[in-house]
Amino acid sequence: MSKMRVGYIGLGLMGKPMARNILKAGYP
Repeated sequence: MSKMRVGYIGLGLMGKPMARNILKAGYP
């Protein structure tokens, strides 16, 4: 889960729109 969190945070910092797509995909 740590890796997923780090990846999610990275996406959020690098690209908020991408993070939103991941959230829509069904990520916590």
